[in-house]
Amino acid sequence: MTSIADLIPELSLWNNGAGISPDGWIFSEGRADHALGFCSFLWPNFEVFGDYVLRAPVDVERLRGWEKVSDISRGDIETAMNAYLLDDVFPQDQTNGELKQAQCERLAGIMAEMLAAKLAREFPDRRFSAFAMGGDDFGVSFHQV
Repeated sequence: MTSIADLIPELSLWNNGAGISPDGWIFSEGRADHALGFCSFLWPNFEVFGDYVLRAPVDVERLRGWEKVSDISRGDIETAMNAYLLDDVFPQDQTNGELKQAQCERLAGIMAEMLAAKLAREFPDRRFSAFAMGGDDFGVSFHQV
């Protein structure tokens, strides 16, 4: 597996080419407001709505639309409602396509692990599948199992 440092080319430019660690870079360049913004992105709030566990806030109209689709399970609905697609995240990022794809794949994997941990912590009586999604719906989601 590629290390996080390998996915951030800027790190190798620091310290006259000697590089810097990802956490050292964040200590030097990071901003508290960005870190707090990422908290909502990486550690979201959830709501129990009927039998569903969904990212907050719940879009009831969208949920009701999914419920009208025939031959769709609660898990399918939760997956759709809880999907966080990464294709359009970071629109200012000028990283080339292949590197950005690798960065987003790694981010989605980490986000899935974080979702699994938070869901287990907040809902110890329920079981979930948290996972990275590929293809046209590239991102992360979860549903109850």
